[in-house]
Amino acid sequence: VGALILIAAVIGTSWWAFVSQHLLLDPLLPSVAILVAGAAATPVLLLWTDREKRFIRSAFGRYLSPDLVGRLASNPNALTLGGELRELTIMFSDIRDFTSISEKLTPDELTKLLNDFLTPSTDVLLKAEATIDKYIGDAIVAFWNAPLDIDDHRRKACLGVLQLQETLAKLNRDTGRELRVGIGLNTGVCNVGNFGSVQRFSYSAIGDSMNLASRVESLTKQYKVPVLITEHTQAGATDLASVEVDRVRVIGRTQPVALFALLGDATFAQTAEFQAFRVAHDRFLLAYREQALQMAGGLAAAAKALAPVSITGLYDVYASRLEAMRIVSPGEDWDGVFIARQK
Repeated sequence: VGALILIAAVIGTSWWAFVSQHLLLDPLLPSVAILVAGAAATPVLLLWTDREKRFIRSAFGRYLSPDLVGRLASNPNALTLGGELRELTIMFSDIRDFTSISEKLTPDELTKLLNDFLTPSTDVLLKAEATIDKYIGDAIVAFWNAPLDIDDHRRKACLGVLQLQETLAKLNRDTGRELRVGIGLNTGVCNVGNFGSVQRFSYSAIGDSMNLASRVESLTKQYKVPVLITEHTQAGATDLASVEVDRVRVIGRTQPVALFALLGDATFAQTAEFQAFRVAHDRFLLAYREQALQMAGGLAAAAKALAPVSITGLYDVYASRLEAMRIVSPGEDWDGVFIARQK
């Protein structure tokens, strides 16, 4: 386009000089020179652009979906290397009792087990537009909304996690195993970019929100639920089926956070069964926070009878906690926040 504009300008100038000034300026030589220069520059520009796209595909092809890599290659300006502040939805997942499982398997069998789990799980996350941060043994760390903007990333993360649970259930049916996975989700601002050393670095995220997501994943063991999400994530996925589990002050943080159990998609959230369960659960949680211990015990039993199987273990946790509160009262000034003593 630039070459054609310049050639048009040369011809126009030549014509104007001939008509207005009676000067004969031959436009042929300048036009040929422009064409030669354009022909020489175009391959260089194409190679440079292709090199940039190949770099992006190589750098991000292993932890972004092909669609997102294509978007990034088409618009390299969307990528800021070296770190930038972004709101992310972060996921930590971990196989429960993995140490016990490892003791019963040979290294080859353990490798196959991990590959059988991680491969379909990664496929699910990539289709949900997640960025795979890293694998830590049996754990997966992923996040949404970087390096590209992901619309409605909180909700997409929740739906991706629900699909991850369905994939795990299918794997258990196919292999005859009983693998259980704990998953924690949190949303917050992180610094995301290339981190590491001069010799080796990777695209990752750091910040308090990452640490909280890790703590939330660990709390799934204490609350005996497979998926916990923070209030910051739940605020962007209110149409999905979730109930508040507790308000917790995790180790290393002074501010408490409300945790929710993610139980299903928007369709399940509209069912009469879930609506009845949520009402019963909310009544129990209110009685517990008001320290109406006897009433809370009865309401917990009623909620447990209506609860999905995946969350019934929560009420055993609360039964033990109510018993402890009968022995040692938390006091009238108790704010209803549970203080986690373990990571």
